[in-house]
Amino acid sequence: MLKLMTGTAIVLALMAGTAIAETKKIALVLPGPVTDGTFNSAANKGIEAAKAKYDIEVVVRENTDFAQIQDVLRSYAEEGYDMIIGHGFQFAEPVMEIHAEFPDTWFVVNTAQVAAAPNVASFDNRWGDAGYMAGAVAGLYTKSGTIGHIGAIPVPVIEDYNKGFEAGAKSMRPEVKVLSAYVGSFSDIARGAEITTSLIEQGADVVTSTGNENVVGTIQAAQKAGVQAIGTAFDSQAMAPETIITTALINMDVNIDLAVGRLIDGSLKPESYVLGLNENGIGLAPFRDFESKISAEDMARIQAMMKEFADGTLPPK
Repeated sequence: MLKLMTGTAIVLALMAGTAIAETKKIALVLPGPVTDGTFNSAANKGIEAAKAKYDIEVVVRENTDFAQIQDVLRSYAEEGYDMIIGHGFQFAEPVMEIHAEFPDTWFVVNTAQVAAAPNVASFDNRWGDAGYMAGAVAGLYTKSGTIGHIGAIPVPVIEDYNKGFEAGAKSMRPEVKVLSAYVGSFSDIARGAEITTSLIEQGADVVTSTGNENVVGTIQAAQKAGVQAIGTAFDSQAMAPETIITTALINMDVNIDLAVGRLIDGSLKPESYVLGLNENGIGLAPFRDFESKISAEDMARIQAMMKEFADGTLPPK
């Protein structure tokens, strides 16, 4: 009997050890704070949802400067993390430089399109399509006929959004005037507010912004001036319910869920995954109180636009 119990204990111990070994360790490395109400908030929401859904151990590092990225990635890899998610285009170059040193760690880059065998994958979203949706809404809502986009810096995803914003606005209102300016920083809230105010003074009565904390400056400036804003990435309507019409969603939680899920089931490949409306990578948040402020005809135009994205007839080829 004693031998049987000992054997059972050993089996249980081995099973427990196996379960522990199967728990994946994942690090999410962010360029800014989880409280920015947009880009980093969206990623944090995604990793929290993945933590609740999967058997994973998670660490989140905020406010990682570009100069720190390679050391931070290397540190997590040396600690045996199964996956390191670099949240932003700026992680692509450092990942490509070191990934071969750590073949047992997956490096995933968000908002970039890079891949390398055996362990680099990326997840990106159709930012231009999201910008088009935001522009269409702005074109319908503006009373002055002038709208504006305030970007952090002119990197590819922000430029894609900016071009889409103008195209979407003009699809609904060809004569609309679209202003565009850049803050020169992802983190400068005061400068974001200043640049936004300058566009408002030029007549913009609907504004949108892309970046990190600079987006908070845009929302604050719109609130102060009594004009409307369209959020980006993270549904931030609660920050300014009387100001934010809707949000052009960039569903980072879907990116992260796919990355983690494929890591766990073994289907992750060294590829670039680009997610549009049909993959739930982008979308429009509810209009909430603003729905009553748009005509049924204009709402039908927005719904028709969304159907065209789903059908693949938008954006124009």
